[in-house]
Amino acid sequence: MKTITILSLFALTFSSLADSALQDRLDERRENANKKRPVEVTKVMDEALKHLKDSGIVEESIKKGTQVPSFKVGGKDISEYYKDGNTIISFYRGSWCPYCMIQLKEYQKYYQEIQKKGAKLIVLAPDTKKEIAKTKRNHKLDFPIYSDVDNQIAKKFGLAFKLEESLKELYVKFGIDIKNNQNSEQFELPLPGTYIVNKDGKIIYAFADADYTKRADPKDLIRYLK
Repeated sequence: MKTITILSLFALTFSSLADSALQDRLDERRENANKKRPVEVTKVMDEALKHLKDSGIVEESIKKGTQVPSFKVGGKDISEYYKDGNTIISFYRGSWCPYCMIQLKEYQKYYQEIQKKGAKLIVLAPDTKKEIAKTKRNHKLDFPIYSDVDNQIAKKFGLAFKLEESLKELYVKFGIDIKNNQNSEQFELPLPGTYIVNKDGKIIYAFADADYTKRADPKDLIRYLK
């Protein structure tokens, strides 16, 4: 297998895609990556994705119409956030994931509009607080991002899964150090799920997909905010 650098595989020109819809940008990023990716790499990634889809994780995850699970974030119970109005809860995989960074930049673009709707935005990742602080600084993000240690909150939503060995080896070749990013040896990630919780704690919008290149668009979320 050819040696692959994270820079060559994950390079992205944001300026050319700035005005595209989020999923269009993610799709174009995926297509560009596929053109550079060796066949053997694509095979490993496609097989891992198939196994994840076949596991039934999406079907078993939290759905629209259910009560949000109880958890604490930022030192407060989640009910302290949604009691005043709609709250968006969104998970991402880590600072090393280019698709996650595209999505976070989109949240920043619409953050003021989300706030004007009277809603709160809570973003969660299994990265350490230090890694999250670096992500916010590097990408100039104003909204709160919290460390979901060992994916404890993601597990409550049914989103957490363990990386396959073949994928772990591939990530090492990419230069991705998940163990260091998370300060954990569990090698678990969340599906990039996104939810809107109303003031009664009911989930009124739910998005989860085993394909990490698929994300909820902030523009769609805003339509649910009253």
